[in-house]
Amino acid sequence: MTSSGQDIAQRVAQMYNRYPFPSAQRRHSYRRHAAHVRDYLQQLGIDPAGKHFGDIACGTGLILLDYAQEFPEVKFTGFDITEESVNRANEVLAQENVTNARAYLQNIMELELESEFDYILSWGTIHHLPDSEEGIRLLCRALKPGGVIRTGIYGLYGNWERRIQQEVVGTIAGERNGSDLAQRIAVVRDFARGDRNFRNYYTAPPVDLSDDVWVVDEFLHVWENHLSLREVVSWLQDQGMEILKMTDYYDQEIPLDIARHSTSESFIERVRQLPFADQCHVIDMIVRPYWLSLFARKSTQ
Repeated sequence: MTSSGQDIAQRVAQMYNRYPFPSAQRRHSYRRHAAHVRDYLQQLGIDPAGKHFGDIACGTGLILLDYAQEFPEVKFTGFDITEESVNRANEVLAQENVTNARAYLQNIMELELESEFDYILSWGTIHHLPDSEEGIRLLCRALKPGGVIRTGIYGLYGNWERRIQQEVVGTIAGERNGSDLAQRIAVVRDFARGDRNFRNYYTAPPVDLSDDVWVVDEFLHVWENHLSLREVVSWLQDQGMEILKMTDYYDQEIPLDIARHSTSESFIERVRQLPFADQCHVIDMIVRPYWLSLFARKSTQ
């Protein structure tokens, strides 16, 4: 990792050590997510018994908790860049007597594992990495052949509202960095309270503006890149991954077939002549999803 990448990782770690995410109020809010994954793996003919799943990066462990309880027959490993989050994750697992999961301190950009996991979740992580493409390469390398990864990434086109809100806050409070966050949090709240156009309509899930942790993660993050679907699909394909399915944040499928988004036969034919990543790009611009959640499977070849 370059010195600039190390600087970004350090800033992100400092932010999350101070504002560990997700907040405790989200405990057991990911049960639906875990149940959806169980159903989908069953559709793929994958028996999870005895498998090794990874949550990278696991934050305070609330997704890890719900996964471990949904899949008691699976061994879970969580990685996170901050000691505070890892400690909180292991505390919450212990509080609920979960014995099949454990969190460890690990920077994704320094991940050296190869063919370790049968399934990897990377939820709300890739867009915060110093090099998102390299991060995807490292995650895919950590998958076993035939393994499945699920991403959760801020979309480029569906996140226009949040980017504008961040720009407003940044203009008033200065550049985003780790300093003076209390003042920046106050700016966000003043903005939200007084602007009639401030909404959560285009974001998922809606932000709790009374919670400092939510405000920092959504509006004041020290490093964030919103990615296009074409970029993510291309990076996964470069690692020998087959794109299986895309959903929104709430597990509703977003079909990657242009015929599901247009009734113009000539337009559909034109799009279908494009490489798959470019077809996804067209769908991305039409649908403008806030969240890019892709299931992809690693080749066994």
